[in-house]
Amino acid sequence: MGILDRYILTRFFGILIFAVLASIVIFVTVDVIENLDRFIDAHCPAWLVFRYYFLYLPYIIYLTLPVSMLLATLFTVGGLMHSHELAAMQGAGYSLYRIVVLHLVVAVPMSVFSVAFGETIVPAANQLRQDIYREKVRLKPRPTAARQGRIYLQVGVGEFLHMESYDPLVHTGYHVTIQKVGANRILEHIEADEIAWDGTAWMLKSGRRRTPQPSGEHIETFETLRRTDLGFEPSDLTRVQTKPEEMNYSELKAFIEKLRHSGNWSAKWVVDLAFKISQPFANVIIVFFGVPLAAIRRRGGLVLGFGLGLLVCFVYFGLMQIGKVLGYHGTLPPQLAAWGGNMVFTLLGLWLMLWVRK
Repeated sequence: MGILDRYILTRFFGILIFAVLASIVIFVTVDVIENLDRFIDAHCPAWLVFRYYFLYLPYIIYLTLPVSMLLATLFTVGGLMHSHELAAMQGAGYSLYRIVVLHLVVAVPMSVFSVAFGETIVPAANQLRQDIYREKVRLKPRPTAARQGRIYLQVGVGEFLHMESYDPLVHTGYHVTIQKVGANRILEHIEADEIAWDGTAWMLKSGRRRTPQPSGEHIETFETLRRTDLGFEPSDLTRVQTKPEEMNYSELKAFIEKLRHSGNWSAKWVVDLAFKISQPFANVIIVFFGVPLAAIRRRGGLVLGFGLGLLVCFVYFGLMQIGKVLGYHGTLPPQLAAWGGNMVFTLLGLWLMLWVRK
């Protein structure tokens, strides 16, 4: 790595750190203004408020890193442009393409870091933060402690379970019916007074199984019937609404599989799963777009560059949000909804590179 490379990267990382810190200050300040009265009304101690916002930091960094990367790129390259250092570098044979590659060398590891960060620290911190808000601020205990009403589940191919009520404290459901259908007829009908989780399987208690036969209906009674193939566990019946940012990729994927297996709507979660990968790679796309944009000669200096950076961020994340909404409604396939904004800005970056030349 040459002297010019180190010079550019030093400026870049200096601005990047400042942009990240500024993002943290802005996010925390806005959130404090919005929620401080709720913390006060709930009589939360200062240490709990501090812990809440400390747990908020990983998500802020993860969410605003692409914006910080773009601002660092625009201010680094734009600063070189307006101080005529870029022209001097190009005169010495240091092309704009090399600056692009240098920034991409930084952006790619940052995207990988963002993926790893978003899979490990961010979900855990978000879950703890949301628990504080739910239990200490809103003063609502975990809904898992409350008895639930009627539950309907698809537990297999053509197999459906219904229970009149479920008590999550003892992992027990009451007045259970399981029907298996196929070829437009009922293949099996099971009724039981209770269904309880024994740690590895569901135990149906005090029931009977009816099976249609050519000679008539066969009825079999049982005291206990063990089922290991129902495809759900007590944790799947809780009412705690876990958000996508509280789960990592594998957890969200497993959650989607359980929704599909039980016959529930999962399109929204599939889109969120696709965004788990596309969002971190915004660091690469937005830097690739930002370098040639910053190299365009224009009046207005760094103030205009800052405004332009905010405008680009607004457009970029606006496209991402539009894609997410269209994906939620099924208008776009999940992958296209998640990667559409990245594709548009990649094409724009290529066009700018060809226009600016070197």
